Amino acid sequence: MGKCGHGQKFESAIILVMAVSDPPRRPFASVRRKQELMHPISRRKFVALTATGIATAPLALRARSIGGAVTAQEVVDRIKKNIGVEWQPDTVDTFKAGDPSTAVTGMVTTALPTLNVLGQAVKSGANLIVTCEPTFFSRADTPTPPVRPRFVRGADGRVVPLETPSAPPPPDPVFSGKDDFIRKHGLVVWRFSDHWRLRKPDPYAQGLVAGLGWSKFANSDNPSHLSIPEMSLDALVLHVKKSLKSRGGMRIVGHPDLRVRKVALLPGTTPIQASLETLPGVDAIIAGEVREWESVEYVRDTMALGGKKALILVGRIVSEEPGMQVCAQWLETIVPEVDSTWVSAGDPYWRPNA
Repeated sequence: MGKCGHGQKFESAIILVMAVSDPPRRPFASVRRKQELMHPISRRKFVALTATGIATAPLALRARSIGGAVTAQEVVDRIKKNIGVEWQPDTVDTFKAGDPSTAVTGMVTTALPTLNVLGQAVKSGANLIVTCEPTFFSRADTPTPPVRPRFVRGADGRVVPLETPSAPPPPDPVFSGKDDFIRKHGLVVWRFSDHWRLRKPDPYAQGLVAGLGWSKFANSDNPSHLSIPEMSLDALVLHVKKSLKSRGGMRIVGHPDLRVRKVALLPGTTPIQASLETLPGVDAIIAGEVREWESVEYVRDTMALGGKKALILVGRIVSEEPGMQVCAQWLETIVPEVDSTWVSAGDPYWRPNA
């Protein structure tokens, strides 16, 4: 990686961050890896294009040859037109980096745009990244560290934020390095979270059902609730781990021998209210993440009172990745001029052997 404008010290820092944050991956160009990253529509399209000789051309040329380049802003306009829900003015679904007028050479969807994911997009020739979660590590999603709010206790004892925030924090080499990488390669990053979650049926649940190989058991109107062939909780956990390629981010509450047939899928982050509404009607919940002192303890106390229930946590990003694969497939239907590919950020965790 070349220098990013912050000197040799920063270059070393970014190499270290990429090594620590993401597990080693095979080169994107390898056939097997590329097939894993491309959804079924893309594979069929790739075969068809190969027959005409178009697939051997660079991705940027291929996009133009299919029907002319579109800009990132035009892609977003089509999303707003076709999403099927009213677009909300107060939303995180906005451009986070890059110029919206950029001609799109390829699209990559992902749950989280890590430097590894961004690098794979660059290698594939794609320059528009559609992400579920923030690029810059916070809800503010800016290329500088967020300002820490200041609070004061009022006369009534309540803690309220001050109108005058804290002083801006100093520049951070990881924030700056990621921003420099995006700028250097002309990438455009657009977050697509609020409105994708509002779509019915829930695309995140649809993706998770497909990823777990349970499509034939799902209700098309409510894919988040399904009945599967009965198995032990231990067997279910192993199936989920293998299907979602989990490395170490899974956590389970429940007895391994518990018999499970009715399952609820709650990808993303789950508040206690959703757990309270869902748990009585199922044997187990498969969720992304929860607050430990809420749903985890509720399930544990349910067991202490004799309830036969379980909670499987796979991690927020892992639970959302299949939904962003569905997003890549959907984008191809509304932006057929440009190839759309899903790239997984992967499970960031690992566990010690002993």
